[in-house]
Amino acid sequence: MNAPLAAERPANLTTGLSPFAGSGHRARRVVLLIAGIMLLSLADLVITITHLQSLGMVEANPIAAYLIRTTGSPIVLTAYKTLTVAICVAVLYRLRRHHLGELGAWLSVLILGGMCLVWHDYTERLNEMDDFMLVKASQSENWLFLD
Repeated sequence: MNAPLAAERPANLTTGLSPFAGSGHRARRVVLLIAGIMLLSLADLVITITHLQSLGMVEANPIAAYLIRTTGSPIVLTAYKTLTVAICVAVLYRLRRHHLGELGAWLSVLILGGMCLVWHDYTERLNEMDDFMLVKASQSENWLFLD
């Protein structure tokens, strides 16, 4: 009996690697996506600190909000966000040859890309607020500032 054709062979279910996917290509894609994750995360950090040091803002991440409220330090916020991104990047890099690693990288880029859209909308809405509305917002316990 002849060996099955390459197209008939099943994917390796134990490692999550498809014999047809070309793990070298996948690994390169994941590394590029990781670079995108790092750039988008850096942009998020810069925008967050800029808003916190100017008009203030509401931080949606409860851990980051707690750190801002209790320390008032951009260094602590930067360390926290850097640590969380580093953990994500390390896991994705370790899984770069697996389909789940690529899926995780794509999802991360999509989520961070969505955050860019949220930031754009947030900034537009802040620009539309008058001084009275900004003063009222800044009196909320959820409104945060950094020095």
